[in-house]
Amino acid sequence: MDTIQHVSQRELRGRTKSARIANYLEELILTKVLQEGELLPSQSELAEKFDASSRSIREAFKHLEAKGLLSISQGRRASVKCNNLDQFVESLTSSIIRSGSSDTKLLLDLVQVRTSVEVSAAREFSRNPKRKEVVKDLSDIVSKMMRTLEGVSIKDSKAIELYRQHESAFHKVLIRSNGNIILDAIYENLAPMLDEVLVFSASKGEEFEKKVREYQYIVEALDNGQTDLAVALVLVNLTDVKKKIESHAEATQRKVSFA
Repeated sequence: MDTIQHVSQRELRGRTKSARIANYLEELILTKVLQEGELLPSQSELAEKFDASSRSIREAFKHLEAKGLLSISQGRRASVKCNNLDQFVESLTSSIIRSGSSDTKLLLDLVQVRTSVEVSAAREFSRNPKRKEVVKDLSDIVSKMMRTLEGVSIKDSKAIELYRQHESAFHKVLIRSNGNIILDAIYENLAPMLDEVLVFSASKGEEFEKKVREYQYIVEALDNGQTDLAVALVLVNLTDVKKKIESHAEATQRKVSFA
């Protein structure tokens, strides 16, 4: 099969060899380079193509099988089970929702998802060939957020709603700067729930102003190529959201306990 060429590990993304191989094959499947029902090369052939051990190939296969992307049976070559991106994402997001044992846990899990993706985007931003365009988009959004602050300070509901929309747009642009079609598709499906998380980012006038400054600092760090600073600012921004969700949950629990 010529579809899968010899690939150096340095060209792949992921913490382990098996993760890098799984990510590479996953993208081939979801972009329909590998068609549904198509047989993959043998494990030994793939091990040679990826400069990896057969164990790494087996682990990658198990990962893709768990996602419903590969069909694996004893004594036969693995085959593509599904290459429908929408179906894959719908199944994945349903699984994420089901895994939440409580509303609070689900919100915290969503913060973790957003944090992981946005930190990755910030860390890789300097390699983005369209980084100047992305910085301009982010800067424009921050300017729009600033223009809502006067209305937000007097608790104007329309201004607050507009602020939330711009804040959501900021995160969406940052996440999409990853240039990963799979993450984009997952984000689109999770967006309504991810935006629920942002409700906790600010509730008072001074908090809204503080958040706008944080977003401005993130844009400036990205524009100046200060990767470590941009990553740190993203972490601070979303860690603050996480703490507020936890505080809200504790306060709610106390009210229930005293009721």
